[in-house]
Amino acid sequence: MWRDSESDQDFLNFTELADQIATLATSPQLLPVSIGVFGTWGTGKSTVLALAEKRLLISGLDPIIIKFDAWLYQGFDDAKAALMEVVADRLLNETAAKDTLYQKAKGFAERVNYFRALGMAADFGIGMAFGVPPGLLTKAGGAITSLIAGTGGADDAEALKDARKTVGATWSELVGPKKERTPPKEIDAFRQEFGEIIEGLERPLVLFIDNLDRCLPDVAIGTLEAIRLFLFIQGTAFVIAADEDMVRHSVSKHFKDINSRHVNDYLDKVIQVPMRVPQVSNEDVRAYMYSLFVELHAPSRLADVQKYLLDALQNSWSGKTFSKAEINSLAGSPTDLLDSLSVCDRLASILTTAPTIGGNPRIVKRLLNAITLRQSLARSRGMNVDLATLAKLAVFERSTDGKAASALYRLVMEDDKGGLLLCPDAKLKDKRPELPVEWKGYEEFITSWREMEPAFEDAKSLRPAAFLSRDVMAPSFARTSLSDTAMNTLAALLLVNSVNSPQGKKLAEDLPPTDRRVVMGEIVAHLREQDFSKSPSGIHGAIILAQSSTDAQAELKTFVGGLTISNMHKATKYLLENAKIIEGEK
Repeated sequence: MWRDSESDQDFLNFTELADQIATLATSPQLLPVSIGVFGTWGTGKSTVLALAEKRLLISGLDPIIIKFDAWLYQGFDDAKAALMEVVADRLLNETAAKDTLYQKAKGFAERVNYFRALGMAADFGIGMAFGVPPGLLTKAGGAITSLIAGTGGADDAEALKDARKTVGATWSELVGPKKERTPPKEIDAFRQEFGEIIEGLERPLVLFIDNLDRCLPDVAIGTLEAIRLFLFIQGTAFVIAADEDMVRHSVSKHFKDINSRHVNDYLDKVIQVPMRVPQVSNEDVRAYMYSLFVELHAPSRLADVQKYLLDALQNSWSGKTFSKAEINSLAGSPTDLLDSLSVCDRLASILTTAPTIGGNPRIVKRLLNAITLRQSLARSRGMNVDLATLAKLAVFERSTDGKAASALYRLVMEDDKGGLLLCPDAKLKDKRPELPVEWKGYEEFITSWREMEPAFEDAKSLRPAAFLSRDVMAPSFARTSLSDTAMNTLAALLLVNSVNSPQGKKLAEDLPPTDRRVVMGEIVAHLREQDFSKSPSGIHGAIILAQSSTDAQAELKTFVGGLTISNMHKATKYLLENAKIIEGEK
């Protein structure tokens, strides 16, 4: 099996893209520059960054390379300050042997504390107007807003008093009373010091930012703002990997659904050079799988194989290609490799074209992990199941849904004539029966899937593989394949607006115990998209369901435990306290 993570080895012909990034990031006449590496989940953005870093390290230019994973700071820190602190810490290390520059780096780091202090308050001006230091809103939630709006009460007033006591020490540590400091002055001084340090080091600074599209809108925008406002200085390059559509969504949400032109303008101002992870071809996917299996069977020969494959891909325009026999020979002909490469040849086309796979490298790797795991399990049980059969079944599972896959296995295990629905058109001897209702909408895929080798003609012969696949897939079916009753209950619970709803309680009570936690999982998935500073839709139904099942309650408690309770809508907090989902304030 293979690790599900980025790689600094080029299995997908990304070297040319990485070379372009490295060249742009170290060309003095182009700096400062911001480069966007765009692509959807799993397409290889992180791998492109790793390859670009590798190219920079051997460039001879000795750049200062800093890596920032925005997702690591999600929910724990102010995005702007976290990014600037990572940069400041690295500059302190880089200047340690140069006293003058080191003193500048210390001043630079101290200014980061100032900006971190500003980030402690959601509204610096309002907080100071009330004589409340930044940090209050983190501690007291919406108390200031409530009092200004005239909706606050004694509890809000107490929250203000408590917050002032608590954050007083923290504020004094972050910003001393030495001199008057204003944000505009500090930003100018910050940028000047940063530029002087970079100039003094006489080395380009390249900052890689990854996983921005995994972050909540405010975190994503905070990171981009830190680049634009504070760090975009001569001698610097920023390489930002993200799903472009997700970043646009973050811009729109953060700025309250401004029109599409402004969203595009904002992104264009932050990203000067947009690049996209290339769409993979059938040959790319085949080479990728070849590399994975060579890594598994003959790791010492991987470098030679990769060199050969990359040369073939980069010269494919001239008709150059590669074969399983050539790669098997180059890898030293280890046991089972040729059979695995044969499976790759069968899979490549459908993995490239299947609508839910589309050649996505991460999905391909996960699918291969699933089938190799199943083959290992088959061997441990003494079952004679070949890799190609497991692969074809796994492709069906991935390209359809839980209900369709369950129908497939039901046909194989229970219907002696199931082969009539599975065999290719050319080998069909009798009239094909009507498709199961669960396969409706997948007709085009199923037609191409039938033609994929190996051909399935006899349903009975598939039973060992089907039994194994059902065994391994059971947990995911339970999550994704809801009964009609469960689906109806889910829809109703998302709509109720009172925890005392008689209909909601009856639906929860009538739901089979085995379905309650699964339905709660779907409600929690809905709640993850909600704004808890307002009363979120679905919360009443979640509480009703939690009261009917300890498992469902545990699922809801786990989710709520990850929220910032102090910023939660007052009515929602009250409901959760009374339902014993969270503890009431002491």
